[in-house]
Amino acid sequence: MTIKHKTRDVQKSLYTNYLKRADECLHSAETSLKKEEWTSATINAILSAIAACDAMCVFYLGKRSAGENHNEAVHLFKTIKDSEEITLNARRLTRLLSIKNMAEYEERLVYRSEAENAVKDCERFNEFVKDTLK
Repeated sequence: MTIKHKTRDVQKSLYTNYLKRADECLHSAETSLKKEEWTSATINAILSAIAACDAMCVFYLGKRSAGENHNEAVHLFKTIKDSEEITLNARRLTRLLSIKNMAEYEERLVYRSEAENAVKDCERFNEFVKDTLK
C-alpha cells in the first residue's frame, strides 16, 4: 500500500521565493548564533532548511509538502531522485526536524552544541540546494 502525503502544487518559477526565505532564516540563525541565542539560532536554522527543501521540491516536482508532519517533506524531498547526495541531505533535514519540537515547545532551552550543529546542518543542506539549483 502506498502512503499518500498531502502536497500543494506550486508554480515552478516560485522556487526562488523559498530560496529567499531560506537565506533570510539562515542569516537570522547565524546572527543569533553569534549573539549566543541558541534557541533562536536553532529555530531559524530549522525554518531555513524547511524552506530550502520546499525550493527543491517546487523546482523539481512542482509541489511542496503540505502535511502537518514535517517528516512528510523529507519523504517528498527523497522522491526528487535516488542519489547519495539526496540521501545525505535528507538525513541532515531529518536531524533538524528531530529537534524542532524541543526547540519550539519544550521547557528546556537549546544547548550551545545543539545550536551549532543545527546551524552547520542547515548551512550544508542549503549549500547543496543552491548548488543543485544553479
